Amino acid sequence: NGEAVDRQLLKSLLRMLSDLQIYQEVFEQKFLEATDRLYAAEGRMLMQERDVPNYLGHVDKRLNEESERLLHYLDMSTRKPLIQCVERQLIENHLTAILQKGLDQLLDENRTADLTLLYQLFSRVRDGLKELNAAFGAYIKKTGRLFVINTENDPEKDRDMVQCLLDFKDKVDNIIESCFTKNEKFVNVMKESFECFINQRQNKPAELIAKYVDSKLRAGNKEATEEELERLLDKIMVLFRFIHGKDVFEAFYKKDLATRLLVGKRDYHDA
Repeated sequence: NGEAVDRQLLKSLLRMLSDLQIYQEVFEQKFLEATDRLYAAEGRMLMQERDVPNYLGHVDKRLNEESERLLHYLDMSTRKPLIQCVERQLIENHLTAILQKGLDQLLDENRTADLTLLYQLFSRVRDGLKELNAAFGAYIKKTGRLFVINTENDPEKDRDMVQCLLDFKDKVDNIIESCFTKNEKFVNVMKESFECFINQRQNKPAELIAKYVDSKLRAGNKEATEEELERLLDKIMVLFRFIHGKDVFEAFYKKDLATRLLVGKRDYHDA
């Protein structure tokens, strides 16, 4: 509870118990039971009172405090059960609640420091990363649908769809790289989720991607350098791979290409 204690005295007393080979039965068992009760109650209370970033910061602080105790006066045999006790009561028992309460907000607001800590803490417990991965995939599908499905009757939003998807993909890639240690399972769930939501509106994304490519190629060097254009086209090709209706894209792309070539010839003759 943050009270000052005489660490040297505790260290001497506990070393004495170890020398007498009664440390486990006289002290450790009761200490771990008390710690378990403390963190069980604390976890329940703080999950209700605090937002997720604050809660994660508290868990990190508690883990550091227990490591300090181990360093200063506890026997090293206590390390594993003590750290597991904190992880179980403050993280493992609240996995679903933490994700439901705060993951979407952290991702919406691109809170990379909090997301990194979330990943680190979840990686310490059983099924932590599995649950985080599933929730991450659900978030991508839900957010992606807003760009693809919810724009159906809004031509203005349709016009921005491809740029929104490219920006969203950049954001998700950055989170996987900087917060989730480029974990292959998170990369895979991202790909599956993009493929899922982008194909929920038949043909339209393929048509809009073709039109977007055409507009960028028409603008050419006026809007971007050759290198920037190349990078952009590479990103667009990544989106293209998620699309099932590739023949639709091809049809629109050929039509736009023919128009570009005709306009180019006319401009050439005029010149």
